Amino acid sequence: MKTIDLVISIGTGNTAVYQRGRGLVIKEPSAVIITNRGGKMTLVESGRAAVQEAAKLDAKEQLLYPIKDGAIFHERAAVLMYKEFIGRLLPYSPFKPKVRVIACISCGLTAVERRDVENVLIRAGAGEVILLESPLAAAEFLGIDHAAIVDIGAGKTEIAVTSPSGIISGCSLDIGGDAINRAIMDYVTDVFRQKIKFTTAEKIKKSILSLSPADNASCVVSGRSIQADSASSIKLETRGVRQAVLPLIDKIAEAIVAVCSQMPTNIYEDVAASGLHLCGGSANIPGIDRYLAEKLEWEAYVINEPDNACVIGAAHFFENPGKLGRLLNLQNLR
Repeated sequence: MKTIDLVISIGTGNTAVYQRGRGLVIKEPSAVIITNRGGKMTLVESGRAAVQEAAKLDAKEQLLYPIKDGAIFHERAAVLMYKEFIGRLLPYSPFKPKVRVIACISCGLTAVERRDVENVLIRAGAGEVILLESPLAAAEFLGIDHAAIVDIGAGKTEIAVTSPSGIISGCSLDIGGDAINRAIMDYVTDVFRQKIKFTTAEKIKKSILSLSPADNASCVVSGRSIQADSASSIKLETRGVRQAVLPLIDKIAEAIVAVCSQMPTNIYEDVAASGLHLCGGSANIPGIDRYLAEKLEWEAYVINEPDNACVIGAAHFFENPGKLGRLLNLQNLR
């Protein structure tokens, strides 16, 4: 029986799927539109199409985001979403291939949350599921034995010191791109007495946010006055937005210090020489590497392809299953 090997990132904001032999085949929002027909939840749209159709929902339809903070938030919706994603990659044949999945997950998931991920993917069509913490996948992408990884996703930031035998020390923070968006929303409310949408905050983040002091761009967005309850335009500058999000970045920096202080002295020199490696969507914020480097007095680098480094790194293990077996202490992994 033919086997299809996939890496699936269990992402709060986006799902990335990498197929062995084809590369990155899916990168879409972790979202679904569902409806209830005869008391049974049914999928209407998933991924990008679900977000695009969100404004056109009828009374019986609902937009759901099944993943929250890197964990399964809505089990049935998650099954439908991953089943649709996997189904896109299956050949049109009465003989369905075996689907083997490496799932990139948060290193902060509990044992119950890890089982939830595994069960959802099996119900979605996977015949075998291997759970791999995202910092280990990023370290494999880099090809470094001992590395300090900071993966800033939409819902979580994963911080870990990795080794060939696994994660030496690490933590998972409830800070990510979504928290940065909320900080921007709060800033606009506090300073301008206006309310903006979450999607507007995302636009602000991507267009003018920079942690480099020399940068100061501006943009105009639509908001709604709290006092008059009327639409209006707001002009924002990088300086103000930067100050609004720096407390979150400083919390990430504090967690990095805590994690790295737990590493054994015998690997400190290797990790320090390699520096701090940043990945995830918010690693694309201009100047975040230099800000952390100056604050921590430690070199920091944004990994090439920061959004996709984890799924690509995890896919390396398909060519070296023995290494993955030793890393995760799995027996008879082929």
